[in-house]
Amino acid sequence: MESLITAFSSTLPAIGHELKVINVEKEPGESNLLPYDFVLVGCPVVNMFKGDLPPELVNYIQRCTGLERKKSVVMVIPRLMGNEKTLKNLMKLLESKGSFVIDFREIRNVARDSALLASRIK
Repeated sequence: MESLITAFSSTLPAIGHELKVINVEKEPGESNLLPYDFVLVGCPVVNMFKGDLPPELVNYIQRCTGLERKKSVVMVIPRLMGNEKTLKNLMKLLESKGSFVIDFREIRNVARDSALLASRIK
């Protein structure tokens, strides 16, 4: 996940965006996302069959306010199996809070895939 954050830290400012990283495992941080234009949410695939999401992420998103009508981008760090289910569950979680998922992706090649996702943020 660190390499992905590094890639976005260089890609997004190059196209005129500012990036604020909130690591929900270490510091849940603020839960009001209203001031932000876009929300990028990423996680690893933790369960190969059920598509379970990390509980820290689920708890954080459920606590969040300001996701209504907010554009979001969803990404997962894939494993052998369970990638699509994890993506769908993450999209469903954000959409349940009123967010519009404008793109989603399995991050297999960090440089290429982060550039593709960044290009969708306008």
